[in-house]
Parts: sequence; structure tokens; C-alpha cells
Amino acid sequence: MSPRPFRGAPLLATACLALALDACARHAADDEMSAGAAPVVPVHLGRVESRTLRDEVVAPGRWRTAQELVVAAPFGAYVESLAVEPGDVVAPGRVLGLLVTRESRAAVLGAEQLVATAVDAAERADGERALRQARRDLVRVPLVASAGGTVIRRTSARGAEVPEGAELLALAPRQSLVFEAHVPSRDAARVVPGLAATIVMEGGHGVAARVARRLPQADPGDQSALVWLVADAAPPGAIDRFGAARIAVGAARRALAVPDSAIVEDDLTGVTRIACVDRGGVATWTVVRPGAGGDGWRELLPPAPPAGTAVVVSGQRGLPDSSRVRADR
Repeated sequence: MSPRPFRGAPLLATACLALALDACARHAADDEMSAGAAPVVPVHLGRVESRTLRDEVVAPGRWRTAQELVVAAPFGAYVESLAVEPGDVVAPGRVLGLLVTRESRAAVLGAEQLVATAVDAAERADGERALRQARRDLVRVPLVASAGGTVIRRTSARGAEVPEGAELLALAPRQSLVFEAHVPSRDAARVVPGLAATIVMEGGHGVAARVARRLPQADPGDQSALVWLVADAAPPGAIDRFGAARIAVGAARRALAVPDSAIVEDDLTGVTRIACVDRGGVATWTVVRPGAGGDGWRELLPPAPPAGTAVVVSGQRGLPDSSRVRADR
């Protein structure tokens, strides 16, 4: 008896062929997707704009005093009280504290010793009488500010014994308050006395000022020059507070500019670039020459992209050239 043929063989072959074709199709689709569909990077966009700018030199610094007024003991004394602390602003003629002459203080201490060592009622009565007299004769002398200013230090305390001429505290006269700015050496020659400036404090508060003088360069290796600025109205308690001076070194003008965050500087070469985005959403790195800055914007010196050009202001770090991007609102 001859074996019966297996009728399922054609069906099995057909199924295997279909699976193979499906796998090939999916593999081809994956290859096509990986080759043609580049990822789209979400970024924040800004634009090149025409803005009013002026040349400024920005320099960090802090408030300090160009001179100080030392308040000293006019005689050997006992400090009964001091009513001011560092940072306090005092007016001329204000009473800063009370001093007791050394002689009258010694009389009180002597009478107190008599009372403490008395051996009978008569001696105690004599001692108490002397103590009352010494306390009535105690000479208290007010310590008066001869000039106004800010207290920058206090070198004595209540209860201290001080010799004649000893420093008790020091004042910074208001007119001696300066903002000491560290101007980069490359910009030092442009900063001259009389230039207008704004001193920006913590929190964004600005104080109008002008350049008073440029100090001699003490260290040839220093990468900055010290410049003193005086303010029209320095803020109270400004001493030792930090800030930044924005010194105007040129007239205002219209110029093409981009937000500060759009500019990326190469740490090794110093080359500055921006990522410009075309209508198709492709970002291209473009080398630019930054100019003046202010209010969060930076000038682009010619040649520069035209006004209205879209630029990446966030998300461009490490972005490959010619990447596809989309605005992430």
C-alpha cells in the first residue's frame, strides 16, 4: 500500500514565505525610518531685532569707603555706653555714647571698696557717705559725632577701660563712599573720569553714578583695573555690598541685536555663534561678532543676519549643525 501524500506541505510553505516577506518589509520600513526621519529637537526661539543700544563696559565690584573718620577717646575713660552698631547711619552732632572720666570712676570704685571692707558701723557709714558723694561727682561726657556718615566698625564695648586717643569706632563720611569696580584690562582705556554709569545692586535696583577716578595698576599680572565710581545717592548700608557697574562709553544708536542667551561662546577658541532657524525648521550655526550689550540684549556687528531671523535662545547647547527644531512654547 503506497503512502498518502502530505497535503499540508504547500500551505506550510506559503505561510513561511508570508512571514519572511512580512519580516523583510518591516526591516525595510525600519531602515527607511532611521535613514530619513531625523529627530526634531524642542527649543525656545527668539528673533534678531533692531534695538536702541549704547556701548557699555560692565564691571563687577563692591561698595567701600575711600576714607574713614576715627572717633577716639578724648581722655582716659570708662565706656559707659555705645549706642551705635556697624552699618548705622549717623548725622552730625548725634550722641554716639557716654564716657566716664577715669578719675571720677576711680573715686566710685574706691568708695565701693571702703564699704566692702568696713569693720564696724562707723566705717560703713563713712564709706556709704563717700560712695554717694563719688556717684554725684561722676563725670559723664557724651561722645558726639563731629561729622555724619556710616559706622563701619566698632572697636570698643560697654564697660571697657580705654586710654586717651584709643579708637572707639570709625565712620565713613557719606561723600567718601565709592563703588570699586574691577574693569577688564581690555576696556580700561575706555573708562575715564566723568562718564555716566549705573550701579546695579542685588535684586536689580539701579543707582545713578559717575566715574570718579581710575587707580594705578599695582599688579601687572592683574587682569582688571580698579575704578572708583561715586553715586548721586548711595543706598543706606551699602558698604561691602556687591553689585555691577554699567559704564556708558558711547552714544546710543540703533543696531541689530539678539537676546543674550542666544550667543554661545567656545571656551577654547573664543568664537561666538548663534543658531539661526530657517522657514523649514532647520537650525544652522552662524559665526557672529557681538558688540554692545544692555537690558538682556547683545548687538551683532556686521555682517549679521537680517532683522526677523529666528534664533535659538534656549536648548541650543550641544545642538548639531543642520538639526531640525521646533518651537517649544
